[in-house]
Amino acid sequence: MDKHNAIFLKMIEEYKPENGKNSHDQQATIEELKGKIEELEFRLESSQTELKRVNEFCTERLDNLNDVLFAVDVKGYFTYVNPAIENITGYEIEEVLGTHFTEYVHPDDLKGLLADIERTVAGEHKPYMFRIMKKDGKISYVHTTSRPIIRNGEMIGINGLMVDIARLKHVEFKLMEERDRAQRYLDIVGVIILALDREGNIKLINKKGCELFGYDEHELLSKNWFDICATEEFREKARRDYAKLIHGDIELHPYFEAPIWIKEETRYFAWHNILLKDREGKITGVLSSGNDITERRKAEEALVFAKMVSDNAHRTKRQFLANVSHELRTPLNHIIGYSEILHEDYSKTITEEQKRYIDIIRKSGNNLLLLINSMIELSAIEEGKAGLEIEHFTLPDIIEEIRNSTAPMAKKKHITLEFEIKDNVNTIQADKNKIKTVLYNLIHNGIKFTPEYGDVKVSISEEGNTLTVSVMDTGIGISEDDMEKLFQPFSQIDSSLSRKFDGAGLGLIITKEFVEMHGGNIRVESEVDKGSNFTFMIPIRPEDETNNL
Repeated sequence: MDKHNAIFLKMIEEYKPENGKNSHDQQATIEELKGKIEELEFRLESSQTELKRVNEFCTERLDNLNDVLFAVDVKGYFTYVNPAIENITGYEIEEVLGTHFTEYVHPDDLKGLLADIERTVAGEHKPYMFRIMKKDGKISYVHTTSRPIIRNGEMIGINGLMVDIARLKHVEFKLMEERDRAQRYLDIVGVIILALDREGNIKLINKKGCELFGYDEHELLSKNWFDICATEEFREKARRDYAKLIHGDIELHPYFEAPIWIKEETRYFAWHNILLKDREGKITGVLSSGNDITERRKAEEALVFAKMVSDNAHRTKRQFLANVSHELRTPLNHIIGYSEILHEDYSKTITEEQKRYIDIIRKSGNNLLLLINSMIELSAIEEGKAGLEIEHFTLPDIIEEIRNSTAPMAKKKHITLEFEIKDNVNTIQADKNKIKTVLYNLIHNGIKFTPEYGDVKVSISEEGNTLTVSVMDTGIGISEDDMEKLFQPFSQIDSSLSRKFDGAGLGLIITKEFVEMHGGNIRVESEVDKGSNFTFMIPIRPEDETNNL
């Protein structure tokens, strides 16, 4: 106000009356001037107050910003920074003002930053990201936008905004780590992992997929799956079906097998699929895993072909056995019948030596007929034509028949043949002829493989609904390695040309099949040179009958 008063007094002193105005007019003019000056003083004070308020408002806002506002001159020296600079870089305002901006930029990012600044000066407002060197030596990431400062048509510097994006970069790195980890999981599996967008373009494919196609990942991404993989005959149909799937017109098959064209050949893949959807539930594509099953399909086709060959072989075998049964049984029956007549020697003209020869012919014929019957029976079992004829019969009577038929063979070798039958064993319900065959085969084998003066013991017991039969001998025994040969057709443990024991090797396999047809099982315990114990167990009456006992 003192300055303004001095100006006012000077104006009065320099004032000169004009055209002879009197002192009264002069005084009025002076008063008018004083009023205008006071009005100007008031306006000036108001403007200064408003300017101060605006300045304080802006300063307060700038000082409280979390982001850095800065200005540099045309030479790159800082002319202004707000207090946020300390939060981001660790430097105080006084340490930054007057320094060159390049002092804080990571050396590896400086070239790119200078290129971005050139584009900014040229009028391209492009944000840029770079690394800065903090006061403590650590590296951080910032994002900057800037514009030239133009005054009187001339650029005098650049101002801009710098944002700390260290946390965002940390999250980005974490996301990259998770993506890389997920990619490693995808790459380690031995199947194709594939993601397609709505148009069928490849958006994701793992290492296995790249290896199968013979391309790098970047070469496959964004390519259309149907263009590179669908066989020509199915390509258009596959496109149409995929479009219907994306629009929800058809349902996705979670699993299907389909051919694809890969490396100049058609290969079959088994695909497991799920739909990809956004937050609104809109279908955005398909995620699939594919496993190459070409070799498996070839193996399946080979198996089908092998089955056809096997079926043909079985038909040929059945025809052969039918012919054998017709062509060999009749002459064998004649040979056996007439040899028995000759052996009786009703005319009393045959010598003892001739009887011995005739007996050999008769026994050999019977053995051959037994072999043929066993082969036919085994063939019927394999074809599922050997059914059970269940009936009630008295088991001790069957045991007596077998005792009478096997006793001579045991007596000839001085073998003690013992039968131990529990008192509760009586009437059972089973296939009578097949049970006789099973018992005869096991007892016959026990006698055949037991040396002279040995023992064969047959134990028979019944407990509940189960019949248990055990045939134990003191014969040659069976090694562990030979156990697997026991129930193989035409298999003999001693397969040499000079083997001691005759037989075609069909008895045990037929025995096992007959036991299992009854719903039972057979097991073997044996030790070389100490003997064997064959035990089979079968149910001997229906369940409903058992429950009524």
